[in-house]
Amino acid sequence: MLPEDLQRLSDDMDAADAAAERLTASLTDEEFFWQPDGGTRWSVAQCLDHLVVADGLYGAAMAAAVAHAREQGWMRQGPAAPGFFGRMFADSFEPPVKRRTGGPAKIRPRPGRTRAEILADYRAAHDVIRGAIQDVAELDVNRATFQNPFIPVIRMRVSTGLHVIAAHDRRHLWQAEQVVKALRAAAAS
Repeated sequence: MLPEDLQRLSDDMDAADAAAERLTASLTDEEFFWQPDGGTRWSVAQCLDHLVVADGLYGAAMAAAVAHAREQGWMRQGPAAPGFFGRMFADSFEPPVKRRTGGPAKIRPRPGRTRAEILADYRAAHDVIRGAIQDVAELDVNRATFQNPFIPVIRMRVSTGLHVIAAHDRRHLWQAEQVVKALRAAAAS
């Protein structure tokens, strides 16, 4: 059984899976790949594929920190809680999007992927994160740090990374919802 704070993070992954399923269930393949504003904004497919790549990079970076914490015997001292700046960073990803930014090239959606591949990889990425959450249940994820895979000069707590992943998923699921709204509005006009 997970501590309550980690269970909430695992539940966030479950909620993201359910939201993606609800969002995509009624879309045709054409709608899944449709890009608003004449193709200048991401499709639902691109939002989800971006999350697959970003979650994978964060997960891999955190795995080394978790292994180090285990080697050092850093046992859990309290809830997985980002510090002040970590909380601000995680909160900056929460929807609704206040400021649009271009993501680093290494986490841009990959072209040529099928709907089935994207959805399967999305679920698999969350399975890995849920496994990581289970894996850290007894460790001090506030002490274990990793190099931010996108801003290498910044070290982050594993607890911050877990909160960032959850908030980042909510951000791009919200973005995907906006795409579906734009799609429905375009179809109605």
